[in-house]
Amino acid sequence: MKFAPTNRVHRALASGAGALALLATAGCSAVNEQATTRQYSASDGIVTSVGPVDVRNLLIVANDAESSGRFLGTVVNTSDSPVQLTLGVASDSASVTIPADGQIKFEDESHTTEVDAAGTDPGALVPVTLRVNSESSEVQVPVLDAALAEYGAYLESPQPTGTASPTSPAGEPTTTAPAEEAPGH
Repeated sequence: MKFAPTNRVHRALASGAGALALLATAGCSAVNEQATTRQYSASDGIVTSVGPVDVRNLLIVANDAESSGRFLGTVVNTSDSPVQLTLGVASDSASVTIPADGQIKFEDESHTTEVDAAGTDPGALVPVTLRVNSESSEVQVPVLDAALAEYGAYLESPQPTGTASPTSPAGEPTTTAPAEEAPGH
């Protein structure tokens, strides 16, 4: 009978250690931020709001700082009356009217919105002033180029200046003979 208290003590210690381990691992979420509760931009653009307008995934595509910049993203009017959104980059600006409880997708050709110059080279952030009615906000918007293939379609492509003809390795123009038809055809 001498061994019975020792077994109880061992069992109490083991269950106490198990309870402490359970509490220690369950308490991690109490002191650490949960990633799913943090709001962030899941794409390349920014997310913000100004007045009744929610701005989602806003970015500018441009070839360089001096070329025209096209806005991409979606703006949503959460009010029950139309509003005008002005997007200002440096000394240039563009405006769109967003219908009541509506949205505008800048990717749609019918809503192409551009400024004369992007204001900075691709890969950098440019300050953009968003203005709705009397409310305004300055945000840092990324400028991107065709390094990401999905944005190439929205860039102005340079127009070719002339027609090039193929040359031989010696640098002389080549001529293409008409293909001969195979016998029996």
